[in-house]
Amino acid sequence: MNNHLISLYNSTGFGRVVDSFKIATGDSAELPLADILVISRVLFAVVMVGFMGYFFDRMKQSLFVNNEAKTNNHPRR
Repeated sequence: MNNHLISLYNSTGFGRVVDSFKIATGDSAELPLADILVISRVLFAVVMVGFMGYFFDRMKQSLFVNNEAKTNNHPRR
């Protein structure tokens, strides 16, 4: 690897995740507390983004259904 990729690898924290998986799959299954907190924060963020996306999708669907129902209630003469 060149120096740019090594610095990117070290600055993103991806190395910590890889090291955590190496420790988890090795003889010692104990993870350091800092690594557990990083993993839990990432999982929490993914779940929260999913809930927000679901919420806004349901809001968009309910607004679309309400607008469609209002226009269909008044037939043209």
